[in-house]
Amino acid sequence: MMKKTYKIILLTLILILCFTVTAFAQDDIKVYVDNERVDFDVAPFVEKGRTLIPLRGVFEKLGAKVDWNKNLLEVVIKDDNNEIEMILGKDKVMVNGIIKDIDVPTRMINSRTFAPLRFAAENLGHTVSWDGNTSSVYITKNDTFPVEKIISTVGTKENLIALLEYNSKLNNYIWMGRTPVVGIAEDSVAEAPQAPKAEAESPVSDMDSSDTNVQVEGVQEGDIIKNDGKYIYINTSRGLKTIDSNPVAPKIVNTIPVPENTGISEIFTAGNKLIVIGQNNYYHIMNEVEAMDTSIKPSIMPSRYYEDRTNVLIYNIENIEKPVLEREYLFDGNYLSGRVIDDSFYLVNNKYLNLGYRYYDNKDIDIPLPYYTDVLNYEDYEFGYDEIKYFPNYINTRYMYIIGIDLKDTLSKPDVDVYLGGTDTIYVSKENLYAAVADYSYDYEIRQLEEFRPEYTTSTVIYKFGLKDGKIGTAVQGEVPGTIINQFSMDEHNNNFRIATTTDDMWSGKSKNNVYILDESLKALGKLEGLAEGERIYSTRFAGDRMYMVTFRQVDPLFVIDTSNPRAPELKGMLKIPGYSTYLHMVDENHILGFGYDTEENQWGGTVNGGLKISMFDVSNVNKPKETFTEIIGKSGSYSELLYNHKALMFSLNKGLMAFPVNRASENYKSDFSGAYVYNVSNDSISLRNIITHKETESQSYGDNIKRIIYIGDYLYTFSENEMQVHNISTNKKVNELLIK
Repeated sequence: MMKKTYKIILLTLILILCFTVTAFAQDDIKVYVDNERVDFDVAPFVEKGRTLIPLRGVFEKLGAKVDWNKNLLEVVIKDDNNEIEMILGKDKVMVNGIIKDIDVPTRMINSRTFAPLRFAAENLGHTVSWDGNTSSVYITKNDTFPVEKIISTVGTKENLIALLEYNSKLNNYIWMGRTPVVGIAEDSVAEAPQAPKAEAESPVSDMDSSDTNVQVEGVQEGDIIKNDGKYIYINTSRGLKTIDSNPVAPKIVNTIPVPENTGISEIFTAGNKLIVIGQNNYYHIMNEVEAMDTSIKPSIMPSRYYEDRTNVLIYNIENIEKPVLEREYLFDGNYLSGRVIDDSFYLVNNKYLNLGYRYYDNKDIDIPLPYYTDVLNYEDYEFGYDEIKYFPNYINTRYMYIIGIDLKDTLSKPDVDVYLGGTDTIYVSKENLYAAVADYSYDYEIRQLEEFRPEYTTSTVIYKFGLKDGKIGTAVQGEVPGTIINQFSMDEHNNNFRIATTTDDMWSGKSKNNVYILDESLKALGKLEGLAEGERIYSTRFAGDRMYMVTFRQVDPLFVIDTSNPRAPELKGMLKIPGYSTYLHMVDENHILGFGYDTEENQWGGTVNGGLKISMFDVSNVNKPKETFTEIIGKSGSYSELLYNHKALMFSLNKGLMAFPVNRASENYKSDFSGAYVYNVSNDSISLRNIITHKETESQSYGDNIKRIIYIGDYLYTFSENEMQVHNISTNKKVNELLIK
């Protein structure tokens, strides 16, 4: 009996073992890449009809690099043309910067990361098939091609949250423990104001007067001051003043009424319109308190609830003493920059989404939707998720508003496009607006500093929007390697787009400087790369078929580049001199003025800034540019707003006059002058004409620093916070003054 029982038990165990082995054999999933079997140290498995495999192995055979960041719980799979980002456990993934849904999220099992095979392989461009009879996956490698990063629509709140999460994590991925990229430009009003001037004919006077210095003729930029030949409009700490410029009896005509909580950023003029751009910020008030706690009073809520809004006010100034507010809009966010072209006004706004730490862990996170308000008509417009577009792979948590306003039609509504993402620099021609975006791409060809720590290359993505009659056209997109310094890095000429960039890091000695030319669809035409290795661009200027570039590390090379053949831009000449220029201004087609700093060698063999430096360059012989004039103002510590803001320069070749504000330092950085330098200027020379100060004694305040200089007729007007002075241009004599304070 015992023997029989033993045999039955033994037979049962053998049957169970056989069944188990058979079951495992049936579940043994085999993966082949181009008919070559891939071996795994941990077996793939099927979940919800999807095959999940360990990360590496297969993807590396497909020519992709796999990176797993355990701190961020994120997988990056990238080949030459595609990039897939997956966050552990999430059903949203990023494919070439586009958010997509996935049936089975990436999972961690026994310290191994498993990803869905079909989704990843097919999104890398390869063909996947399944043989159920043999439990085999067959992958056929295909040649892949660069994927166009198309502008997409957010669509849903879940997509918006996922996009913000991926962007947040990728931003940390790149920058955690890294030094910042040098030379990313900003156009923010606070740091690098733009240049302006009203191009429309004055409705009041035909008196010869100066325009604010602009980059593109016929494209007006905003500034703190405008004039129409008779009246001057200037923003001061005491309000926006209208001044009658009569040199015999100047007077303040009025203070333009703006909302009490609006700080003015810039102003524009267009015919009989005065456009005022202000920042209108407010706090939400916390009125709800718990019923049991009567000691808590309503109060200002934390910074999350601080809102930034841009106020656009459009006045009719036909009756100068009684300007009429015709239109008022509130746009969410911070004003970046604007332009007036003929009878249309365009502006760009950025709204930072201050959502708090690890907002994506909160399922009920309240992400504000973009909106704007038509104040005078009491109308609000909120943009839905299906109206918000986004820039693929752009790393930022903000909305960007691109806005067009028809100034002729007072009943028209603004044309507004909203994007998730943003820009820090724009360039505007008469027909197009270009928004530059810094973009970061995983580069597995760069030798890693440590295993699985990503290295990224930096490029500039350009979005081009057509402009016409206050309307915003459909965007097209292009991309070039490297970063730009400011709006002067970009230019449009003969329907082509030209851009100058710096690649890599100057301090590592690997930086190079480049020029790229793109066609009207922003597709590559030609390039010139590898200039001034180990240096970076400090200033650029495009003029006709030429481009001028200043780089710097120890000396100041001025490069003259011929772009007449857009498919083959060519370096023609180069000049090396001490110092460097941060702004280049065209005098005529053969002469350029450079404004920057003189430099001196220090005791350690490096360079330090000396005084302000003005250089005139003769480029009539493009192969041999030469410096024909140099002037040094002051010593180390001398400063002018012109060095970072071209709007601070008053320049008129017809008038033979140039002026800009100066804070001059003597030995040991001690300030010995604050005011304006005024020069005679001709095609090929400059000479000092006058120096003007509003500070009669050393004890006078910051409010006496001269900020802007303009001319009207035969008189020069200088402005500080406290006063306006009038000087006769012919005699240099002060003929009048007007207290503003």
